[in-house]
Amino acid sequence: MKNPSLGEPEFLDRQALDRELTRVFERCQDCRRCLPLCPSFPSLFASIDRHEQQAAELMAREIREVIDLCYQCKLCYNHCPYHPPHDWMIDFPKLMSRAKLVQAREEGIPLAERMGQKQDLLGKLGCLSAPLTNAAFKNRAVRLLMETGTGIDRRWLMPHYERSRFSRQVKSHRPGPGPNGRALLFPTCFVEYSDAETGHAALQVLEHNGVAVETDYEACCGAPFLHGGDLAAARRNAEKVVRVLAPRVREGIAVLVPGPTCSYQIKHEYPELLDNSEARLVAENAYDIGEYLWKLKQEDKLRTDFPKALGKVAYHLPCHLKAQNIGFRSRQLLKLAGAEVEMLDHCSGVDGTWGMQQRWYAQSLEVACKLLDEIKRLEPDHVSSDCPLAALRILEGTGRRALHPIVLLRDAYGLGAKA
Repeated sequence: MKNPSLGEPEFLDRQALDRELTRVFERCQDCRRCLPLCPSFPSLFASIDRHEQQAAELMAREIREVIDLCYQCKLCYNHCPYHPPHDWMIDFPKLMSRAKLVQAREEGIPLAERMGQKQDLLGKLGCLSAPLTNAAFKNRAVRLLMETGTGIDRRWLMPHYERSRFSRQVKSHRPGPGPNGRALLFPTCFVEYSDAETGHAALQVLEHNGVAVETDYEACCGAPFLHGGDLAAARRNAEKVVRVLAPRVREGIAVLVPGPTCSYQIKHEYPELLDNSEARLVAENAYDIGEYLWKLKQEDKLRTDFPKALGKVAYHLPCHLKAQNIGFRSRQLLKLAGAEVEMLDHCSGVDGTWGMQQRWYAQSLEVACKLLDEIKRLEPDHVSSDCPLAALRILEGTGRRALHPIVLLRDAYGLGAKA
């Protein structure tokens, strides 16, 4: 059994896809380990049960619901006992992504969804008109219009746009001597347009630990395009990013990413999206920022003098970080800094734009309720998450701001916020 790659014609062939959906659904219904993970599996098993456990009898609308309810959290991949290299080669997230790509090719992508995928266009416009845009996001009438036009639920807490993009804020930044190595911070579209504090904190912590760090932002990693079914646009963005990063990697510079969806995209999706040596080179030298800092710790290069106490931290473990199989590096770093860490291994139910959409909003809250309830119960001194979308869900659901772990490490080092 072999799963086709993105570059093979079979990958986007409708008949081949339908055969694979039936094969995988038959295996899933015999196992059902993934029932509690996300809404896709309860929908799948309920539909199969209506057809007396015959996956081949599922109707198109029933299959479509399973696909639509998948928001690419990736949790089922590691949870599945039959994922590669097992002979059955079950890769449920990739199959759902494949199905969405086929649907998009057959039906097109609605204009509202296409606009929502254009993170660089939206980010640039948002920063250019930041005071007006941020105020508009708080206006009830504007949010009602947005819900009608874009499908984003009026209750979803929109990000706060920076007045100046992160790359412009650090334009004059020059790397230090770097006795402990060189690195390039790929800030992600969220840091670039909405969360410059995380980017500045990353620079401060890395330089405090003797890393010569520079920054470069060419384009969004392309994950919104891939998850939304726009394969061509996903490839274009991947090409832009790799074109900038590959030459730096050849110079011996590591690529650091402060967002788990983006680091997952670069490490795991780029090699197949582009299928070239440069994409593989970048993927092999890309690190989640917590992963890289822990690497410094293992090499006895990380400073462990933390003069500021953090107290009790409720740390949310993002799904796309868990899917990278790199361990709980952010939790370990926060513990190293003296924090009392409670790790919350619960999905926030956002993952891209799925949890923002009005039609899935109630279900996304059901997914997130364990996470939100735990934060309220713990009453921590700080809440933390590596995922910016999970941070928005936490702020929306609890009123607590979830800081990136790198920001808390900056504070524990006593470095102070960038003015």
